[in-house]
Amino acid sequence: MVALPLSIGVALAMNLPPEALMAGILAAIVGGIFTTLIRSGHVSINGPSPALIGIVVAGMSTLGSWEFVLAAFVCAGAMQLLFGLFKLGGLADFIPSSVVQGMMAAIGVIILAGQIHPGLGVEIGKMNDFDKLLAIPNSLANMNPLIAIIFFNSLIILAVHPYVNNKFIKYVPAPIWLLLFAIPLYILFQYLTGGEVTILGKVHNLVEGKDLINFSLPEKITDLFVTPNFQKMNTLAFWLVVLSVFLVSTIETLGSAKAIDKIDPLKRKTDLNRDVAAMGISTILSGAIGGLPVIAVIARSSVNINHGAKTRLSNMIHGILILLFVFLLSDFIKMVPKSALMAILVFTGYKLASPKVFKDATLKGYEQFLILSVTLIATLLTDLNKGILIGIIFTVVIHLVRSHLPAKLFFKYLAVPFFNLAKIEDHFHLKIKGVANFSSILKLRSVLKTVPDGDRIIFDFSHTRLVDFSMLEFVNNWGIEYENERNGKFEILGLDEHLTTSEHPYSIHTLPQAMSKPLSKRQKELKEYSFGHQWDFDPKIDWNCEYLKTNTFFKTRPIEYIKNRIIGQYTDEVSWELIDITFDEGALMAAEVHNTSMLRICFSQDVPDFELDKERLFERLLDFAIKEDVTFETDNDFGNKFSIKGPDKKSIKRFFTKELRAFLKENDKYHIESSENTVLVFRYFRLMSTTEIEELISFGEKLRCEFQNCLVSPSPNP
Repeated sequence: MVALPLSIGVALAMNLPPEALMAGILAAIVGGIFTTLIRSGHVSINGPSPALIGIVVAGMSTLGSWEFVLAAFVCAGAMQLLFGLFKLGGLADFIPSSVVQGMMAAIGVIILAGQIHPGLGVEIGKMNDFDKLLAIPNSLANMNPLIAIIFFNSLIILAVHPYVNNKFIKYVPAPIWLLLFAIPLYILFQYLTGGEVTILGKVHNLVEGKDLINFSLPEKITDLFVTPNFQKMNTLAFWLVVLSVFLVSTIETLGSAKAIDKIDPLKRKTDLNRDVAAMGISTILSGAIGGLPVIAVIARSSVNINHGAKTRLSNMIHGILILLFVFLLSDFIKMVPKSALMAILVFTGYKLASPKVFKDATLKGYEQFLILSVTLIATLLTDLNKGILIGIIFTVVIHLVRSHLPAKLFFKYLAVPFFNLAKIEDHFHLKIKGVANFSSILKLRSVLKTVPDGDRIIFDFSHTRLVDFSMLEFVNNWGIEYENERNGKFEILGLDEHLTTSEHPYSIHTLPQAMSKPLSKRQKELKEYSFGHQWDFDPKIDWNCEYLKTNTFFKTRPIEYIKNRIIGQYTDEVSWELIDITFDEGALMAAEVHNTSMLRICFSQDVPDFELDKERLFERLLDFAIKEDVTFETDNDFGNKFSIKGPDKKSIKRFFTKELRAFLKENDKYHIESSENTVLVFRYFRLMSTTEIEELISFGEKLRCEFQNCLVSPSPNP
């Protein structure tokens, strides 16, 4: 239900000929049924991506025919296959992360600029992306009001959906709600106006063939397929399209795979090279029958995980259902207004290039903001390949200026990175000298292959003139993987002497430290409140949040950073901290960002792992289906009021005494969960006021007393 309108919308946005309208659906079917059999990923969803809209539109203009573009898809798929077979996934590290973000932001602007006009019911001629942006005011002035109402209503649903607290509304993805409103709204407009309305002296028409999806299946199944034409393989323009498709498909697949691994509830690791090869084979097959390239798409993958997917079977069923929907419900597909699909794409474009993207880049250092912005503008002014190249060159220039090295010596360090790995007593010592940036990662990766499992390695940056974001990101990710999967340990030394422009741990290390910002009004109140109780208060952003991932709540919700930390003690054995946490639901452009105040209570005694929340009708229906809740036969009121889950139901029953249950029934405002003797308590998906924080800390003290009483005198009849 999410993938079908997106697949059709992507094809519509590419201005493909009528015979190619199935291109997105074919890619979704191939990605679901075929790709599942050969890929490495477990819970990702494969299909067409909106990121290719601009490339395909430009490719159609350059090559002149859909069949030639299909041939470019097949060749791009072959490049991906070779990329994966020769295990070249590490080459993706050669493109700085901010350049990748700039490229994706440019794609977002291209999508947004191109789809606003049809969303408003306005036709525009051929023009470049900047002209499309400049033409938006004119389209707003000349929009078809009836079509625009559907378009803006759809945008509002997409924008508001993440902030709705009702769990049933949250459970049903926003695109489905959008269709449930858009289709009846169009029918209502047709009925009320007879297809024509005059506003301010201007006649506006509703034309079903123009405003609805012109979708129909051919009489012969074979007519669904369009075969590629390779006659332009000997031209430079053809291979530039191939390179663009290859770069975006590969970068998005690798980025999505890494992001999906972070929110996979079972924390499995994707073989990136195998996944790229699988997408290559799938793209060859899809392109050969008239479909778009197949990619691991983050938006649908996030929906998949958020709805409980655990295995790759979810992707296969997704492909089978799309196949059935197309053949059994094609008449219903015709009822979908194009403006609703354009709203989905415009919102996707906005997410890729939203103000948050630039704010996050600024938090990582103003250099990252500059690199992102230059790449974005260069891509819009030229094309994707040139934009990436300009972004890389600009990154090198930034590094040259900030390293304060002579140009000759700087480029010598780039050409021959200095890594000296030596075994010293009980650990490996890796000395890094000169410049350590994105261009050095390939050599560092090969050096680290010699480090055995279960050892200890120290990265020493004491003699490094410049360490960039991509390098520090790689080292930290490698180190965490080394600890978690290879039973080793890692440390980073020598960065204390470096100066930065950001508190982010990965920001470029060489630049003067920026002056600290003054405290906000809320931070001043929290500081005064903490000082009055003799608690510690730290307003600074802290990016090192690994310790929080032990909590069940954060298993599928990546944490960005924490700040405004208040630390105190309830007793000598029970400590607590109250923090503002910024975390995501979903990942990449599918992420919904939340800022929430949470209380963590750390016990030295054994508290059973559990999740407790106030139960509503929808949770009862889910529990009826999957039977996860712990039941208290002697206390139906508690069972009807709360949903409580956990791996060891007997220990939970022993722990939740009659007194504790009575206390919780009187204090039912909070979500409470326990993991590894740490209890997490919060109420809203927003920041709390000082008064609410006082109430939460007070509740935590009462909860601590009740918990410790349960630990002393557990329930005799679990």
